[in-house]
Amino acid sequence: MQKHILQALAETVFDIGSNNKVGIEVIPSCTVIINPNRSIGIKMKVNYLEIASFRLKKILFLGLIITLGLVSCNGNENSERNYTFDFNKIGTENWKSFFSDYPVGKEDFYELIFEHSALPEPLDTNLMSLKISGNNHSDDLLSVIYRKFDDLQPNKKYLVTFDIDFASRAVKGGAGIGGSPDLSIGAGGISFAPNNTIDNSNGSNDYYRPNFESKLQSGLSNEVFKVLGKIGGSDSYPPSFTLLNRNNLEAPIEIETNSEGEAWLMIATDSSFEGVTTLYYKSIKISFK
Repeated sequence: MQKHILQALAETVFDIGSNNKVGIEVIPSCTVIINPNRSIGIKMKVNYLEIASFRLKKILFLGLIITLGLVSCNGNENSERNYTFDFNKIGTENWKSFFSDYPVGKEDFYELIFEHSALPEPLDTNLMSLKISGNNHSDDLLSVIYRKFDDLQPNKKYLVTFDIDFASRAVKGGAGIGGSPDLSIGAGGISFAPNNTIDNSNGSNDYYRPNFESKLQSGLSNEVFKVLGKIGGSDSYPPSFTLLNRNNLEAPIEIETNSEGEAWLMIATDSSFEGVTTLYYKSIKISFK
């Protein structure tokens, strides 16, 4: 995790066993970034002040840096991050669920489910996945899986791609009460944790509302979610679960981190179909550039 940043200072390195010295003048903006999973980048310029004879052993400090591939003088730290989440191997991998646009206290009635679960038949039930499900009685149920990423550069606008494999039993373009079960699926992110506020403007029932805006129910993209396609996979009735892929590899989404280098990435549906929608996420690949 990129948490420790050391401000490098000008110093003089003396050769062991001699009076020769190597002066190292560090660019004022130089930083050394320590990341357990990545190399260390150092910006510097070197000024040889007094070297009687040029021998590698007399500049061990520089030789070590070069050998380890730690010297970088281009002024640009590599900010690219790539993640692969294979839910068959390790639990939920810190992905969580978020439901909104339903009455307060009605979780059981809406049959809200999020769990690490085997894929359904007729798929390979030996493989695990993330299952999210809800029964949309309100004609407006937002169902989200999300994950916090906190090893990013602060206040940086990243171009982010999602590559998602999931199972759905929705019929392509199928008809349903209130709307089609062939919902739009979207992906995106925000620089703060997703949370619910309470809307008491609906008479006798208070409703949960998200602290961000989604237009997925209308099949539209916005600054939070980009539509990746539909969840319909079956061509006819009765439908069966089918593995699908949706991605934005050719159209990255711009997501900005907060001052702590954090972002919350989300994958969502926003349903007008008054029935049960169940998805099984098999794997998710995410790239920040």
